[in-house]
Formats: sequence, structure tokens, C-alpha cells
Amino acid sequence: MDLSEFLLIFVCIQNFGLIDASDGDRSPFYQKCLKSCTSANCTKDGLSLSEKALKHQDVGSRLLRWGCKDECQYHCMWRTVLGFQERGYEIPKFHGKWPFVRLFGVQEPASAFASLLNLAVHVHMYREITSQFSVKTTPLVLFWHGFVVVCVHAWTWSTIFHTRDTPFTEFMDYACALSMVMALFVAAVVRVFHRRKKLTLGILLLPLLYYIEHVRYLYSGRIDYEYNMQVNVFFGVAGSLIWLVWSIIQYLGGRWYAWRMVAFTLLSGAALALELFDFPPKYHAWDAHALWHLSTAPLPVLFYRFVIEDLRFLQSSQFVEKDNLKLT
Repeated sequence: MDLSEFLLIFVCIQNFGLIDASDGDRSPFYQKCLKSCTSANCTKDGLSLSEKALKHQDVGSRLLRWGCKDECQYHCMWRTVLGFQERGYEIPKFHGKWPFVRLFGVQEPASAFASLLNLAVHVHMYREITSQFSVKTTPLVLFWHGFVVVCVHAWTWSTIFHTRDTPFTEFMDYACALSMVMALFVAAVVRVFHRRKKLTLGILLLPLLYYIEHVRYLYSGRIDYEYNMQVNVFFGVAGSLIWLVWSIIQYLGGRWYAWRMVAFTLLSGAALALELFDFPPKYHAWDAHALWHLSTAPLPVLFYRFVIEDLRFLQSSQFVEKDNLKLT
């Protein structure tokens, strides 16, 4: 190793801790505010609020366990934002994120609300499926029960993560988000090849094993966010293409209800485009990510309406097959 290589590695190591830093938290004003706030409001260990400061903390923040460091970062963040705006500068990010106004202790209220709305839609449509179809008499209905469980679990953790961002809630949000993307991919394969169980298992075995390995990687805490996004995009595009091609073929073959899956797939792709935008939150709450979650809330209605009609088709096909067997 020559001197130039050694110096390059040394500089990278020294600056590694600044990789996720942003203009806001790098500013001297923010750093000075943190020191002053910590000294005035924290206990000696710097973790808990002093008794005097605790009296001024709202109930929601207390229930969601906002510690002294969190409180100081939040209040100093907004003082820094005000300082930037007074000088005519753009609103800065802090630790890679835009500043969000906290509501009853909820860290990102708009994204949390939109996630909760998605969760409610999935639960509502699940009730329609369970009220209309029996596991014993309808093909694939048990699979759709499992699919809904995955989606409900994912949106629950999305709500929790946007309510309170911690290393564990971040891990659960990422792991569950990928589980929902992969569930849609798995559902496409299962629906297309459901009569050929060995082929279906053969196609899905490697992706399912990969998911387990990826979750283990996410749990390590050393997350490459770009790589994680690429994994989601790969399985999302793969599942969407399968659904799109199959649904178009079904629609042209006379199953008119397949238009719902075509519409769901195209609209989901259009909604995802919101993630490409990056702008300061409107009203300090609605950023591109929150708007993306809000735009996806109505889409499960299209999806589950397709599922319901498809289950009716499979149910009627099963009865026809039984009648034909009796005649023979």
C-alpha cells in the first residue's frame, strides 16, 4: 500500500461518521443549540429530562418515550430552520430527513396517518372476502387470507415507524415493506401457476430464501439504502409485469373483471413516481413520501375487488369441473 492509498483510506475513515449528516445538523448554530439545551434540560447522563423540563413535555411525547436528546434535537431543529429562513436560505435537512412538525408525540403525522388509512382499507376489504367465501369451498381463498395478514402487518409497522423512528422500528418497516412487495410477486406466481404446485414452489423457493437472507442483512443495522431500494424495485417490477401480462390476457379472453388488476398495477406504478420527488414538507407534514402513502390508500379497493371476482370465477369453475366428473 503506497502513501496515497493510505491517505485516501484515512480520510474516508475520518469522514465516515458524516456520511448521513445534512446541512441542518452540520450547522454551528444547531450544534451550539444542542449543547446548550442538553446542559439546561438533561440529567447528568444526558438521557433523561430533568424534573423541571419534564413538566413542560406533552403527554403524547412522554408516552412515546421522547428522551432528552430527542427533545433537544427536535427543538434545536426548528430553531435552526427559523434561522435559515430568516437569512433567506432554503429549509435544510437534518440527519438526512426533512424537518416535520410533531403532533401529540407523533414524529411524522402525515405519513403515519396515510399508513393508518392504508391499513384500514386492507382490513375493510378483508372483511368482504371473509364474509363471502369459505376456506373449505373456494380455491386459493386461504392464500389470500395469508396475503392480507402480510399487508396488514406491513402497514401496522409503517404506522409505528412514522410515529416513532428508532433503529428497531426502522428495521421492521423496511423488512415488512419488502414482505408486502414480495407478497404481491408471490401472489402473481401462485395465481398464474396455482394448478401446478411443484412448478410454483420451484419458482418461489429462491426468492423466499433470498428474502430471509435480506431480512438478516437489514437486522445487522449496516443498511445500504440504495441497495435495499433496488431489491424492492426488482421484485415490485417483476410482480407487476406478471400481473399485467396475465391480466391483459385474461381480459382479452373474456374475463372483464381483470381490468381492475391492470388499473391497479398501472396506478401503483404512477403513485410510486412520487418517491422520485424530494421537496420540503408542505405545512411541515406532507412530503413526497407521505403523499405517496396517501395516493396508495384507495388502490387496495381495486385490487381486492379483482380478487373477489376472481374467487367467484374459480369457485364457479370448480363446481363445473365437479359436475363434469359426475357426468363422466
